[in-house]
Amino acid sequence: MAADSRRSIASQFFLEEGEDSVQQNTKMETMADKVVDLLNQAHLLTKDAQKINNLKQVQELIVNRDPALLDSFLDEMLQFQHDKSADVKKFVVGFIEEACKKDNELLSNVVVHLNMMLSDVTQNVAVVKKVILCNTQLYKVALKWICKSKTIREEMESTWDVMTEMKNKIKAMLESENDGIRTHVIKFLEMLIIVLSGRTSDSDVPKKSEGDVSLDQMPQNHPILRYDDLKMEGQLTFENLMKFMASPSITSVNLMATMGTMTTVGKQRPSFIGKVVQAFETLHVNLPPTLAKSQVSSVRKNLKVQLLSLLRHPASVEYRAQITTLLSDLGATQQEISKNLAKPSESNKRSRTEEDVGPSTSKKAKVIDDTAEPSTSPQVSKPVSTTSNIDLMAEEIQPLLHIENVANIVLLSMVALPDTMPVHFQATYTPVESAGTGQQINHLSRMMATQFVAAGFQPSARQPDSDDASNSAKDSETAQGIQTVVGGHTVKKDEGGKKKSAQAMIPMVTTQKGVRRIKMFKLAEVTKPMTEVQNKTMIISAMRRILQAEKHAIQGGVSDIRTKVIVCLVTQFHDELANLLKDFIFEDLRNRSELAFSWLYQEYTKYQGYMPRTKEPTIEPYDKCLTELLSGVKERDNREGLFSNLVLQAPLLTPKALEIVKEYCEDEAHVYIGMSTLRDLVLKRPADQYNYLLVLLDLTFHEKSEVRTQAVQFAKRLYERPNLRETIEVFALDCLKNLLHEKPTQKVMNKCPVLMSDNPENTWLEEIIKMCLTLYLALLPMNHRLIHELASVYVATSALIKRTVLRVLENPVRGMGMGSPELLLLVENCPKGAETLITRMLHILTDKAPPSPELVKRVRDLYHKRVSDVRFLIPLLIGLEKKEVIAALPKLIKLNPIVVKEVFHRLLMSHQGDNSAGQSPLSPAELLIALHNIDSSKCDMKSIIKATSLCFNEKTIYTQEVLAVVMQQLMEQNPIPTLLMRTVIQSLSMYPRLIGFVMNILQRLIIKQVWKQKKIWEGFVKCCQRTKPQTFQVLLQLPPQQLKNVFEMSPDLREPLLEHVKSFTPHQRAHIPKSVMQVLETEEKQESKPAESTESKTSEEAKTKQAQQLVQEKLYQQKLAEERVKQQKLLQERLAKERKLKEEEEEKQKKAESKPEASSDVPTVAENEDKVKEESAEAMETSETEQKTDTEEGSQLKEEPMES
Repeated sequence: MAADSRRSIASQFFLEEGEDSVQQNTKMETMADKVVDLLNQAHLLTKDAQKINNLKQVQELIVNRDPALLDSFLDEMLQFQHDKSADVKKFVVGFIEEACKKDNELLSNVVVHLNMMLSDVTQNVAVVKKVILCNTQLYKVALKWICKSKTIREEMESTWDVMTEMKNKIKAMLESENDGIRTHVIKFLEMLIIVLSGRTSDSDVPKKSEGDVSLDQMPQNHPILRYDDLKMEGQLTFENLMKFMASPSITSVNLMATMGTMTTVGKQRPSFIGKVVQAFETLHVNLPPTLAKSQVSSVRKNLKVQLLSLLRHPASVEYRAQITTLLSDLGATQQEISKNLAKPSESNKRSRTEEDVGPSTSKKAKVIDDTAEPSTSPQVSKPVSTTSNIDLMAEEIQPLLHIENVANIVLLSMVALPDTMPVHFQATYTPVESAGTGQQINHLSRMMATQFVAAGFQPSARQPDSDDASNSAKDSETAQGIQTVVGGHTVKKDEGGKKKSAQAMIPMVTTQKGVRRIKMFKLAEVTKPMTEVQNKTMIISAMRRILQAEKHAIQGGVSDIRTKVIVCLVTQFHDELANLLKDFIFEDLRNRSELAFSWLYQEYTKYQGYMPRTKEPTIEPYDKCLTELLSGVKERDNREGLFSNLVLQAPLLTPKALEIVKEYCEDEAHVYIGMSTLRDLVLKRPADQYNYLLVLLDLTFHEKSEVRTQAVQFAKRLYERPNLRETIEVFALDCLKNLLHEKPTQKVMNKCPVLMSDNPENTWLEEIIKMCLTLYLALLPMNHRLIHELASVYVATSALIKRTVLRVLENPVRGMGMGSPELLLLVENCPKGAETLITRMLHILTDKAPPSPELVKRVRDLYHKRVSDVRFLIPLLIGLEKKEVIAALPKLIKLNPIVVKEVFHRLLMSHQGDNSAGQSPLSPAELLIALHNIDSSKCDMKSIIKATSLCFNEKTIYTQEVLAVVMQQLMEQNPIPTLLMRTVIQSLSMYPRLIGFVMNILQRLIIKQVWKQKKIWEGFVKCCQRTKPQTFQVLLQLPPQQLKNVFEMSPDLREPLLEHVKSFTPHQRAHIPKSVMQVLETEEKQESKPAESTESKTSEEAKTKQAQQLVQEKLYQQKLAEERVKQQKLLQERLAKERKLKEEEEEKQKKAESKPEASSDVPTVAENEDKVKEESAEAMETSETEQKTDTEEGSQLKEEPMES
């Protein structure tokens, strides 16, 4: 205690201060440990909320409580910018903002991270917004930091460059698709305009922004901040914002944000208030048309609020008339306007206040300007002389910093290096990026000059006077030691030590006389040169040893270094080394492919001049390397990936290499991978895109069909790209126009040497024609306009080419479809000579689909107005109306039989169950009837007969029912069609069951006096002749004269008919008219006249028979009446049964409703009704048939007495 009491006050003070520093260091270590703990936990946590909570605690500790830790943990905090969570990224951005506000020096470390987050296109929108808001604050901080800085450092320049880059990116985001991002950009631009313009006495600056920097506070001759450029940028930004506000597509949110920004700018920078008022006037007149009604109302209210706010500003007095007019239009009352007018007293008071504030503001600006000048060191007594001493010293040192002196300085300083690297040096050291440049040498000389002057040394150019000498002596006692590279200082204990230390640190600028120089070691002085052969042998031997050391290099982990050595040697010496390396690579191509790539890249590096060179580099070594590698891979490697990789990864493809790629594509075994490689070259190398595309297109004109097909497929995919369409079209058109020549051109013959070898006359072959057509036709479905050029070429070509075109046209035309406007236009304007081409197209389009109304309309107009070729109508028959088809039938059936078959196929195919092509306008029966009704003057009978025969060949369509309908309708016509009887005979031959129907037809023909039409009468007789004996009953109904004519035309009918009549009973024979019997018995009477004398004897017998017949007739009438009664009873019974079944069914249905689970096997009422109806119909039909038979028999019986 006594010792403590004896201590001086000063010693006690320093002791307490030391204890405080120890406690403070302990506290910092404890806080640092806590920060480390929190950061580690944050890395492990998975929930965003917990992670952000930990990071907030870290921010509180290192920013607010102990900013000294900020520099230590900044990088750890910045690592969280790569977190997946957008909330964590937003927190990191906020942390950056707070940290930079706390310590402006951190700006140089963090702006790069902000720029990276802003530039990431995949970045979350919320994070981008946060970065923009952060920039809005940090831009002002950076500007103020640079203004206040005493010396301009490199990191300041780089920081300002990054800030400028971010500023430009944010300004470009004004065109962003996101509404929120645009709003944040508007606020950023507001800050930019305010900062890059000067304050005036009328500026209405909020309290929180009073400390912000502005243009009037910046020095006009600042080395980084160019005053005039910044001022111009602020004005341009304001003009761009005005243009944005006047944009017709601006959203309501952005518009209101921009109006608020305009008002803020006008109030804080009154020089802009006139333009703001003018912009509001323009907006009021031209509101964006995209706004909804409610949005327009909101915008007008907001505009009113902004104008009232401007009106309160003293600087608005000049524009009061314009503002009040706008407010009146917006619905503001005079009371509101008067209430918001700036009062004179208030304005004067504000002006006086601002005048009072003015000097302090100018004083502040002056302070900032003064701070921009270099500050003096407190250790030097004369600041001006110190500054000039540094400049003079730097000027003296700079020319002495050549290579030899710098090397000596480094060697001398190596002696003083400690064994371990100091922590301070490790934390602050950064590699010199611009070493050796003039700028870096100037910087280094100035740094050294500063240290020398601080150590008390004077430049030799200055002559010290007595005062200076005394001052320098005095300064030398208190001068600091020179700071060393590793962060320490030189220590001077006494005058001699001072001098010695100074001499040790001053570089050896000149070599003093008498000092011994160390002789440098030179290898050339102790060796002798070898011969060229020895050099070559040693190089080759060394190369072989390096190549054979492959396994050792892999085991030792130096395979990359070995590869680098190999390729450098080969690139430098070439010749045999290149052959050695090539053979080595091809021994195990798969495992040594990386070595091949390295060799190729090294050759390219040398060609580009990136390596030391003795002569001008040429492309031949690189070309040779690439072509040899490609050729070797093509011949040896069956797996196609390596060849493709080599082509795609080669830095440059030479013409020879491209030729090898083309040969690779021509090999049918590699055609697909080769084409894929060519496509990738076209898409991934835009510089030589045209050359690669021409190679691919050239392969579409190849004589091998497989190669040609694959090339066309890839060309079609590339055709979808707008920038390649024209080139592909031009090439395809050139190929097509080759067909216009009478014989293949030399260019075409060169493309197909194999085909031309078997064609000594050099004529067109079908395969060569297809070569010229393939690409053009493949493009047709993708560009329908090409169809017109195809038609033009078709018209001008030979018959062989036309036939080939028609054969290969199907797929392209199907791809176009019948709805193509260009195809319809071609049909409408059919070129002369292209009729066959258009007909073929129409056939293809309508083969499996019905023709569209538009297509039918165009073809109909073409047929009626320009080209009256009925073949145009064949594909569209399904789409025509019935009357049009019937009108065209005479012309259609006169065509080639094959064409006629096609016509009937199209008309009848829908009736065969194939409705894919649409429904025919004519039914089968209508078609056959139309053929019968064709005027013989329009078409010869032979063609009509052939056409009807085609119909009869379709037995599945023309069934006996259809034919019965046809005959029935033909029978009802007047006059009767000429071919009726031929159709009847043909129908009967196909379906013998129609015999009854045919007999009915014949009977009706007798009623129609068929003998009056000669052709039909002849057919009638032939039919009777073929259908005997069924027609005997019909023949007996003919008048005697016509019956006699029948016997004259067909004498063989008389005897069978007579025999048939003789087989009748006397009662039946009595019904036959005598005149008919006379015709039948003409010859018989001439032979048996004596028999007539016996007739008188039998007259009594005839009377007796007549009486018997009357009795039989009465008996028959009685039987007929009984049968009718019987049928009526049967019908009544069945009707009663039907009613009973209905009643039972209704009862069952009621039960089923009450029991839903009843069996479904019980027949329904409808089924029973149908069954009963069928039975009743059969019964009625039976009764009608019997009744009809009875009636006929009764009528015959009635006629007997009359005839008798």
